[in-house]
Amino acid sequence: MISVDKNLCPHNHVCPLMKLCPVGAITQNEEGFPVVDTSVCIECGLCVESCPKGAMQCIEE
Repeated sequence: MISVDKNLCPHNHVCPLMKLCPVGAITQNEEGFPVVDTSVCIECGLCVESCPKGAMQCIEE
């Protein structure tokens, strides 16, 4: 499962990971934080590897 560490995410810009996600599982909420739709996410890890702030994290369920 992919989650967002809100303490690391600057959330003051358009998240570049939205375009990067191959299945379109990432959107942004009204506060600007990325949100991962777990029903769409294929857990490829591309967002985790590519987040410049290290805010996207893979956590085991």
